[in-house]
Amino acid sequence: MTAYARGDAAAFEPLYARHRGALYRYFRRQLDEAEANDCFQTLWLKIIHYQDRYSPAAPFRHYLFTLAHNVLMDHYREHRRKGGHESHAEAVDPDTLADPDDDPEQQHQRDELTGHLHRLIRSLPMHQREAWLLRQETSFSTAEIAHVTGTTEEGVKSRLRYARDKLKEGMARYVR
Repeated sequence: MTAYARGDAAAFEPLYARHRGALYRYFRRQLDEAEANDCFQTLWLKIIHYQDRYSPAAPFRHYLFTLAHNVLMDHYREHRRKGGHESHAEAVDPDTLADPDDDPEQQHQRDELTGHLHRLIRSLPMHQREAWLLRQETSFSTAEIAHVTGTTEEGVKSRLRYARDKLKEGMARYVR
């Protein structure tokens, strides 16, 4: 990002390639496909537009996910202003990979389990869901999640604990 901020346009491509998957999943697991695409695009437009303002004071991933968090919060505020409800994506996650060695019944069970887990994640309150997804997608520490979301470490710990408990309860019938 430092090279891109200095005007090296060729530095954008590897930057985008390295971070696009995690960022898209961050939005997609919280929003429907069209909204996720809009937020994803908005984020990258902000990176391009404000490239000269980047300062490497913190790790780039912190900067990137702080921007993504801000784009997501702007989306929720705008959605609320228009009288909408919080979005919950319903599609099966595109990351779900089929194991070619599985028979159709095993694959069906895997798809059912994955779909159920993703519905549970989407049903979490927004702040719990975001903390959970940041932990899963980025392996950020609680301090890093607190920095990205503008909250305290104790707040993040609480959000993660409530999310874990709700997911554990929701998956209880699948876990033996």
